[in-house]
Amino acid sequence: MLVSAISMFRAISMQHDAGMAIMQTNQNNLSMLRASRAGDMSFNALHQQDVRNGVSAAKNGLMYHVASAWKKQCEAKIKQEMKQQHKLNTIA
Repeated sequence: MLVSAISMFRAISMQHDAGMAIMQTNQNNLSMLRASRAGDMSFNALHQQDVRNGVSAAKNGLMYHVASAWKKQCEAKIKQEMKQQHKLNTIA
């Protein structure tokens, strides 16, 4: 049960890290838009940064969904272990 709890906490941490990375990507997009108004950036540089931000957002979104599924799996395993723990052990 301890291993399942540690695994669940790791999944929660991964979920929070992915959520934070999504927010940072969104902030980077806004900063890029703000900088483009100054007229100092070329369209090619804007396009490359936009592609990088898009890939980063997709990757972080996938990691968030993976972490969410992992967390649900850990919760189910802990629930199953709790049921097993409360059963009467007839072998003993």
